[in-house]
Amino acid sequence: MTAVTAPKAPSRRLSLSLNSDHSCAPLSYLEMGRADGPVLVFLHGLGADCLAWHYCLPAFMARYRIIALDLPGHGRSGHEVGDGDVAFMTGWLDEALTLLKVTSAHVVGHSMGAKLALGLAHRHSERVQSLSLIAPAGLGGPFHYETMDAYLAAPSLKTAHDLARFLVADSHAQMVPALAQALFEAVSNPERQAAFAKLLETAKTFGVALSPEWRDWTRLRCPIQFIWGDQDRLTPLREAAYLPVDAAIHVLPDVGHLPHVEAGAMVVARLKAFLETAV
Repeated sequence: MTAVTAPKAPSRRLSLSLNSDHSCAPLSYLEMGRADGPVLVFLHGLGADCLAWHYCLPAFMARYRIIALDLPGHGRSGHEVGDGDVAFMTGWLDEALTLLKVTSAHVVGHSMGAKLALGLAHRHSERVQSLSLIAPAGLGGPFHYETMDAYLAAPSLKTAHDLARFLVADSHAQMVPALAQALFEAVSNPERQAAFAKLLETAKTFGVALSPEWRDWTRLRCPIQFIWGDQDRLTPLREAAYLPVDAAIHVLPDVGHLPHVEAGAMVVARLKAFLETAV
């Protein structure tokens, strides 16, 4: 009989840390998993934080070194967002990865985080081994500002509830109260609210889409996959013409703008299958 070898236990428990050495300190991040494993970096969307990935992260602990960042202006990271553009954000991310001793990583990004992940792959291609872009902003399609504007202009449980209801599919309406509370708490700090507003205003002023050359997929050398909810009202699924012809594109049924929250198990399955081929 062949002996069955038990999988090795993760070599690092979950930790929430602050790094004061970043030029926009503090740098806040969650880390867990194997210290010696391939690095898997998670980038959240506008108004969220590193804990937005809590449905997904445990599934990767046994194999990967997992890092989920609080992006500038979010969570416990510093409130400085510069001009709020991709150049500032990718510079911030490049410095953060250096401080965390990450040479290269598989990057998973949601919405604004997906736009940042794509920007990192263009500006620092050596950093990115693969891209998983979930409900990405910045691909040139319509972006619905009105509900976000109302949420940031007059923060209240009512405007947070309206945004939460807009973000998830009708079939996941039971998530709205908890999501609304989290969204309201996210803008309870005036400096954080101002950072969110700056990031959104920059997108509106200069256009939410990445420049055309950044949508030239031939310039990217890493594998790419897209995960979208078919009920996404904030960044609706774009026509295939916007996407690379050889990319994996997964459309999840009855899912809105938050696939990693609304359908965590499906997102984990797609990530695992993709990473098996990308590692």
